Amino acid sequence: MKKSNELLIGLFVCFTLAVLYWGVNFLKGENLFSQKRYFYAVYHNINGLTISRPVTINGFRVGQVSNITFNSQKQADLIVEIAIEEDIIFSRHSILEIYDSDIMGSKALELKMVDGEEVAVSGDTLTASIASGLTSEVTEQFGSVKIGLDQLIISFNKVLKEVQDLSNNTNRLLLNNEKKVANSIENVEAISFAIKSQTKNINNLLLNISQVSDSLAAIKFVTLSKKILNISNELESLLVNINQGEGSFSKLLNNDELYNELHNTVQNVETLSKNIMENPGKWFTISLRRSDKKEEK
Repeated sequence: MKKSNELLIGLFVCFTLAVLYWGVNFLKGENLFSQKRYFYAVYHNINGLTISRPVTINGFRVGQVSNITFNSQKQADLIVEIAIEEDIIFSRHSILEIYDSDIMGSKALELKMVDGEEVAVSGDTLTASIASGLTSEVTEQFGSVKIGLDQLIISFNKVLKEVQDLSNNTNRLLLNNEKKVANSIENVEAISFAIKSQTKNINNLLLNISQVSDSLAAIKFVTLSKKILNISNELESLLVNINQGEGSFSKLLNNDELYNELHNTVQNVETLSKNIMENPGKWFTISLRRSDKKEEK
């Protein structure tokens, strides 16, 4: 009876240890009941890849990283061992590529199948590769941004130094010309006071200008321009009539016979006047006798 109890306790302990071992491996992602095949890849830098990270094909998990060891020949290189649990066939030219599995930068392996006649078997070494992940791209972009920020800070420091130098020069100039600046301010104040004292006169001047402007605006320029236009039209008609020989004034100007007669008359008058001046006795009789009435007296 006692031996049977000890046997049951031993069997229970073995079962418990087996379940514990299976549970631990299950938590690690290992399947104890699947036929595993092991493959290797040599990397110079695994970028933080750890054991138990998944191995995928097009996003589907087919295995996991089972071990990572140093290469005995080259201490700088690392040998990554993967365990393939799925029954898949791929060539020896396939690639094991390390990539970022999430935004936090956790690493995983992608098995990229490459066509080839030689089928990979357990123990083969596959081609190693590292993808340019989000973390590396962010790092590169941050590096370029950092360079730009450094240049911006340098430029800002130069501008700040120039502003400081300008401020120092301005202060020095003000100190050296403090008296002149004070006199200029006093002159400006005097001019301002003079303008203020003449505000009333300026307002009156502006009012007069406004009144003159209103008076000019009140003139009926349209009516005046119409009258000027009518006078211009009448003068134009008069000149046209004169040129065409219409009217007495036009006939007087354009009649050659009348002009000749007037010319002859003027010449005759000049001749008569000249003759009278030369021979006045011929034209006038002068009597020196007194009248009879005067004699009777």
